[in-house]
Amino acid sequence: MSLAPLAARALLLGAALLFPATLAAQPTRHVPVRPWASADGAGNLLRTAESIELSTTSTGVVTAASLLLPGTGQLLLGKMRWPAYAALEAIGWFVHLERHREGRRLRNEYRELAWLAARAGAAEPRVDGDWKYYESLEQWPTSGRWDADPERAGLQPESDPRTFNGAVWTLARDLYLPDESAQDTEAYARALEFYRERAYPPELLWDWTAEEASLRRYRELIDRSDAALRTATVVLGAVVANHLFSAADAFVAARLSGAFSLSTAAVLRRGPSGPVFEWRLELRQ
Repeated sequence: MSLAPLAARALLLGAALLFPATLAAQPTRHVPVRPWASADGAGNLLRTAESIELSTTSTGVVTAASLLLPGTGQLLLGKMRWPAYAALEAIGWFVHLERHREGRRLRNEYRELAWLAARAGAAEPRVDGDWKYYESLEQWPTSGRWDADPERAGLQPESDPRTFNGAVWTLARDLYLPDESAQDTEAYARALEFYRERAYPPELLWDWTAEEASLRRYRELIDRSDAALRTATVVLGAVVANHLFSAADAFVAARLSGAFSLSTAAVLRRGPSGPVFEWRLELRQ
């Protein structure tokens, strides 16, 4: 497993956590918004247009910060529980990515095993099926034939119900041919269409006969892959919950303490030369 992507994420996480601390350590300053104006050829100031001001409160800032990166809002408020949220975030992403990567590796391994052991007679190039297909390989020892009699014109469905394709044809007959209708009837055409849609064609046929050990290994790999991917999904849910809990905690802490005030304001003005955007940042502690 390569550690480069994880190291990059750790560096980004550390930088994001250190930036608010650096900002909070700066001396308190108030940067006023400069009025915007322009002058004509004689040096007379032109009248400025009306402005639109946008502002955020400290509660909103710390809540949004924690929602984006757990622990950031607590760090801005000076709450010493921020490392717990940050650690859960880092550990959660590490476990999620590792389990997801392992699940995909095992998935590739059981598909390769199926190709070599059960699908050795399939024509090249290799064609992979969807998840339902590989689940069928686990449950059925053989797919059966696609065309039971290639010498005859048209498609002759597999009739052995012990095979997957044979079971599909048996179901089609039960649904559309209860009275053994002839092949030139509309009922037979509907049954054959049902078979074409659900049975597996030649490029996806399989047979585990005399490959019992490989079939056991295949089932083991599927179980392990499923378990790893389920764990990745559960941990991802925990990561999302950590974001929500951290944001709620920062919101409540900001409303109760009032010890930290961080506000920003943006001014958008329209003047003779076009729109002008100015902003200010005010930090009080």
